[in-house]
Amino acid sequence: MILHRLLVAAGSAVVAFGVVAVAVIEALAPTADIGAGIVGVGAGALAGILAFVAVALLVEELAGPARWAVDAVGAFGLALVGVGAFVYVDVVSLETTTAVAAAAVVGVLAFGAGWLSDERTDEPGDGSGTA
Repeated sequence: MILHRLLVAAGSAVVAFGVVAVAVIEALAPTADIGAGIVGVGAGALAGILAFVAVALLVEELAGPARWAVDAVGAFGLALVGVGAFVYVDVVSLETTTAVAAAAVVGVLAFGAGWLSDERTDEPGDGSGTA
């Protein structure tokens, strides 16, 4: 479960970094050219660190839809890094929207997998698979 904590926390940190950095850069862009990028990346890094720590400490205590959502965000972030790596080394050429959509599909699948696994554990019986 330690690997699960670290992977979900890392993926969540990637998402937090991206969301905060883009929001700050877009908010400050009309007033500052290079300063917006510096402040945005700094704020995004701080948000990523805070998200990593919070998720790593609390993810195992969550249950149900909250757990599935955090797992989905983590999967989305890790998939975004993976797709970005493939685009960077020119294995495939994708636009930003397509890369984000591919990562979003992974996030939705992760949420669905959590939901399905929870449905299986709610079934009556002793878990042996026999009636």
